[in-house]
Amino acid sequence: MKWRSLLSAPIFAGLGLFAPHPVFAEDVELLPPGLMAPSSKEMIPAGKFKKDPPWVIGMSWPGVGNTWIVQTIQEIKYAGAHDPNVKEFRFVEANWQPPKQVADIEDLMAHKVDALIIAPIAVDLVKAQVDAAAKAGIPVVVFSPGGVFSNATVSVYGGGEAFGRTGGEFLKDKLQGKGTVWAFRGVAGVGEEVARYNGFRDSLKGTDIKIGAEVYGDWNYAKGKQLCENLVASGQPVDGIWFSGADMTRACFDVFKELGKSLVPMTGEANNGFLRAWKAAGADSVGPIFTPGLGPAMVRAAVALLEGKPVYRSYYSDPKPITAANFDQYYRPDLNDAFWFPSTLPEDVIKETFKR
Repeated sequence: MKWRSLLSAPIFAGLGLFAPHPVFAEDVELLPPGLMAPSSKEMIPAGKFKKDPPWVIGMSWPGVGNTWIVQTIQEIKYAGAHDPNVKEFRFVEANWQPPKQVADIEDLMAHKVDALIIAPIAVDLVKAQVDAAAKAGIPVVVFSPGGVFSNATVSVYGGGEAFGRTGGEFLKDKLQGKGTVWAFRGVAGVGEEVARYNGFRDSLKGTDIKIGAEVYGDWNYAKGKQLCENLVASGQPVDGIWFSGADMTRACFDVFKELGKSLVPMTGEANNGFLRAWKAAGADSVGPIFTPGLGPAMVRAAVALLEGKPVYRSYYSDPKPITAANFDQYYRPDLNDAFWFPSTLPEDVIKETFKR
């Protein structure tokens, strides 16, 4: 996929991003300004990994699951398939099994890929494999919620602590720094989940807000609904709810409605189904953005390295969230609930894939 922006202009109107490093015209653009920016001054020099095409690029993905993952994989594969210099894009997923991910990466290296892309289940689990690839002279692009990944050529990160902090700041403002909140976490032990939770906790420091209940809903509607029903039935006080994923938020919207309980402020994320539920419920919410574009951004970084272009060591995505003020710039009533914002897919592919 080209470095031109395939993302529709209305979606990006009003987006803003804190960029620790200014972006210059000659910089490689992994995602449009406002959605991703370099987060280090250190660069991989031009030509270091340059290799004549066609290339074989390998990617290790942690596992399948929710609709965000489905869409992100689609965008990754679209990016790999639409670059004429990529002869083969080898995509493997580990079914959330750390030993399988290690084996997958080693298998990709054995197939002599020209570049390696890794989205780790947990970053510490793949350090040895990243080190081995670096020693073999293979450029490695890693999704790293904690920032720069040691020995990776390029680190790409987004969501994580910034995602959790956005929701926490929203609740802190709505509750004026006091009250009791519940925390609905994702899948235990996953690096992205831990980072989101840490960002949420950090946002509450110095306030009188207490976490009255903390549960793992696995980013899942059905499990989130059961947990929310249990908490409401318990009679525990709640003034707001932080969610690590919006499928669980939608579940709580439904529980509160079914049980006749008044809604409290609840955090969500940038998913069309959630925005539809937010609007229908008349809720007070916020949607941190964790774009599926992070996947193709890693593909673009790998291609840029093989083209011999200078690339920054790390890139960060932390756009302004969806709020009541910019809601209409995002919500797509013509699309189904599985669509996530913002997308790198062309509009015709979006309409065909996610038509309601």
